[in-house]
Amino acid sequence: MAAFPGFPSGTRDLPVPSPLLGPLLEEITEMAELKCTLRFFWMVAQQKGQPRMVGASALTEDPVLLAALGSVEEVRRGLELAVKRGTLLATVGPGGETTYLSHTPANERVAEARGSATEDATEDRGTQQAVVPPAERPNIFKLYEQNIGMLTPLLADELKDAEGVYPESWIEDAFKEAVERNRRSWKYVARILERWAAEGRSDHGEPGSDSQTITAAEYVKRYGLRR
Repeated sequence: MAAFPGFPSGTRDLPVPSPLLGPLLEEITEMAELKCTLRFFWMVAQQKGQPRMVGASALTEDPVLLAALGSVEEVRRGLELAVKRGTLLATVGPGGETTYLSHTPANERVAEARGSATEDATEDRGTQQAVVPPAERPNIFKLYEQNIGMLTPLLADELKDAEGVYPESWIEDAFKEAVERNRRSWKYVARILERWAAEGRSDHGEPGSDSQTITAAEYVKRYGLRR
């Protein structure tokens, strides 16, 4: 084995959660799990913004991991072990691909919003993914991702609160109006919902088209939260 020449000047330090170099280092006995976990944190350190996540294909096709572990199957096994231990979360990313996040309280909310991948999600082959059916995800999160963009932990909390206040049909119509006006932001959608709640909207769903308006509270009382 050739001796490592040392770290060159200017080498960038990467953030790694301290438990990984403490108690977890004692507990992790499988090299595949350790290498996949360390490589995951290297990948998220290259990203900006939140939430930081890595798709399964980026890890299973990573030349460094493949060289370190010898096969795609061994990379998948390492990821499975990390998810089982709880250091990583497996969730549903764009296009249905299994996506990994570090296990933090904020990322737990993101995973809940997106839908958690099943325990054997990393056993996928090709495009086959074993994930929680999309129908199990709250509709407001799907609307946001389809029409605006990627969820953040803070937005996930705001969307969940809104879903508990406004009827589902109102939320869908508010997103539709925001898209039609090319105002794709949650702030704009929220203002629409607040206006309807304060001023009322048509009982038949068309805001302002009928003098017989109904507030959000009256709607829920009459029809229930979902319609």
